[in-house]
Amino acid sequence: MVIMAQIYNIAIAMALLFGVTGLIITNVGPEALAQTRETANKQMDEAMKALDSGDNAAAEEDMTEADKTLPEGQAKFHLGEAIKSLQAGDVQGAKIHLEAAQNSPQ
Repeated sequence: MVIMAQIYNIAIAMALLFGVTGLIITNVGPEALAQTRETANKQMDEAMKALDSGDNAAAEEDMTEADKTLPEGQAKFHLGEAIKSLQAGDVQGAKIHLEAAQNSPQ
């Protein structure tokens, strides 16, 4: 009988633990994603300003930082292409891909 009570207590503890963890992850997830996208957007804006002013090194740095925070998707793809274009010396290509990254839904 003692063993059954212990198993029951463990089952309740696990249910509570996983239930609370699920609520925390569910409630924080969308906000965290929105904040990382907002941060990435600010970095991409700074990168575009740097490109417009001719500071390619600062633009590459801003794009690299934005790339670290973006989740997989169209925006991250275009940002990667913008970085590659800039590294190849194609500033106009970098601007086109950076703008596409900024306008991507993800």
